[in-house]
Amino acid sequence: MNFIQTGFLIGGIALGIPVLVHLLSRWQVQRVELGTMRFLQEVMQDGAQRRKIRRWLLLLTRLACVAALVLLFARPYLPEFIRRDGDRLRILLIDRSASMGMPGENGRLIDDAVAKAGEMAEQLGTDAKIVWAWFDSSVHPITSESKRVAAPRSVVGSTDYLAALSWARDQVDAMPDAIADVVLISDLQQSGMASESAEVATLAMPEDLPIRLIDVGRVAANNLAVTSAMPNMIRTPSDQDAIVNVTLFNYGTLPMEEIPMMAIAENGERSVRLKKSINIPGEQAQELTFDFGKLDPGIWKIILQLDVEDDLAIDNQRITAIEVGNASPVVVLDGGTRDETRVGESFYLAAALRQSKTASIITPDDTESLESATSRFSPQVIYLFDDSLPDLNPQQFPLVVIADSASVTRAIVNRLESYVGSGGRLLVFAGDGVSQNGETADLWDGSPLIPGQLGPARSSGVMPFHIDGFDQSSSMLMMFSDPQQGDLGRLAFDRVLPVEPSELTSVLASFDGGLPALTRHGFGQGNVVWFLSSADASWAKWTTSPLYLPLVHQMAADLLNMTGEGRIRFRAVGAARDLVAVSAPGELYSEQALIRPVSHATTDPVKANLLDFESPGFEATDSGVLYVVNPASKESDTTRIPVDQFASHFQITLADSDSSEVLQTVRDSNKRELWPFVAALAALLLMTEFFLANRTTA
Repeated sequence: MNFIQTGFLIGGIALGIPVLVHLLSRWQVQRVELGTMRFLQEVMQDGAQRRKIRRWLLLLTRLACVAALVLLFARPYLPEFIRRDGDRLRILLIDRSASMGMPGENGRLIDDAVAKAGEMAEQLGTDAKIVWAWFDSSVHPITSESKRVAAPRSVVGSTDYLAALSWARDQVDAMPDAIADVVLISDLQQSGMASESAEVATLAMPEDLPIRLIDVGRVAANNLAVTSAMPNMIRTPSDQDAIVNVTLFNYGTLPMEEIPMMAIAENGERSVRLKKSINIPGEQAQELTFDFGKLDPGIWKIILQLDVEDDLAIDNQRITAIEVGNASPVVVLDGGTRDETRVGESFYLAAALRQSKTASIITPDDTESLESATSRFSPQVIYLFDDSLPDLNPQQFPLVVIADSASVTRAIVNRLESYVGSGGRLLVFAGDGVSQNGETADLWDGSPLIPGQLGPARSSGVMPFHIDGFDQSSSMLMMFSDPQQGDLGRLAFDRVLPVEPSELTSVLASFDGGLPALTRHGFGQGNVVWFLSSADASWAKWTTSPLYLPLVHQMAADLLNMTGEGRIRFRAVGAARDLVAVSAPGELYSEQALIRPVSHATTDPVKANLLDFESPGFEATDSGVLYVVNPASKESDTTRIPVDQFASHFQITLADSDSSEVLQTVRDSNKRELWPFVAALAALLLMTEFFLANRTTA
């Protein structure tokens, strides 16, 4: 029995009132001995026992009256337990992670799991609804009307039991009138358990939902795995050796001896092969290094392969990649002269780009180390005397920098439009050639290379302009979110070029008053970045700031896919693809434009719209990014967890594995209140108390 108003139960302390009344009534009795009453007392002693019984009945009746009133206000009710009628629903979850590819009783473990699933589907007959789904790191529903499904040829994903159980819970919640149960068939690999208690708490699986766990795993497994393979430097200079570090782990108890291992590096034109012999004890790790020597410039795909027969073959191979190259060529356009007595904007830009790669602020003490290091860029300054701009090919010159936006002619702007449209990258500085009469706006008017409506140059007045804020999520400026890398707000500018950005332009940084300081937008297959102040000291003293070099490097490197993860990006099977902004050729686009997943060139619309990586291998995109996709290394750990520990971890109710029926007793949503019966009982007790009180003497 439950109560609707449990707060009224505190009234139970009133049960002491009848006891006090009873005791006080007894204390009021005074005994007086009268000689004339001696013979009458002998007669009264005969009914003393009956009066004593009536007094106890009166006390109990009063207590019952008070208790009945307390219950009446607390509104007791009984939950109705019934056998719920409805359609039968069975959720069948089949593990298709990489470990399910190990040998089983009748082929692979995944084959055993599919056979068990077919048996569980046939138990309920033809009237039941069966919902099939594969699961690994996510859930993949199976649209099948039959009682059987076919096992997949390859299994490569990682295990996530929490995602599978959460999906099953949602399916049951969507059919509240059905009599449901869940069947999870897996090898119960321990690496798939959710480790965070907060994550498990979000599951909240209903207690009345029975879950069957069918274990098809192996008692013991013999597995030697390549758990990681990473180069010393993802971007390796061509004058340095390309080195890959490899980690192996023997998950078996027996040692592995004389195991051949091959490392193959290829760039499409030539390949380099290395071979080693491996000896590794049981349940231990081993580190290896493969030195491929000096490789030709370009992106090299590297495959590490173990020649061994063990229970799990998918982790015998792992892939990685290295970008080998010289400094990226950069064209710096300067509309000035070669007069050595005049220092132009191109001097500062070329000097900054010639410096070595830096991820932090440069101090004077770093000069010697920078000169000995390899630069990421190889700038070439071109002076525009008579529109003598050479042919610009995005493959030969991936980045063009305009030191002064007012120093180019309309003819050069038109040529740059073709360059960017075919995939080139353009970095534009406003420059000190910009005047206050709006000549720059007229020069670039109507060009898709501008970020919006340009205005005349604006002077700061007494207080200089400062960078008031920037997008810390941008790969170009992300490093400056760390205070140790410098404060962009300390940069001061006397003049800026105001712009009213278009809807498809991303403003990455802003001056005081919301004036854009750094913008980025796309045109065709290329990208354009504008810095709306000068590149030299004419509009600002920022060329002497320690922030000048890293900021120029970040702008150029981001346009060349050198910031963030760079051109080579490592993913695990099941990971989500990156989302990028796209548009029709010849139109502006930005991060606010239409979003779709990056994928390699394909005519298959289904494969082009995949939102995650479903198989290991190399995937190249049109933008020059190479994705290296490997199976999750945690799948190599074949340690398993008992069924009872699994159920305790996720707080689920295990079903009787021997029963084929889905029996479910649930609470009805209506409460059967008992207050009419309590009210009648209270009235009866009050009448009884009145009767006994009038007939009971002290």
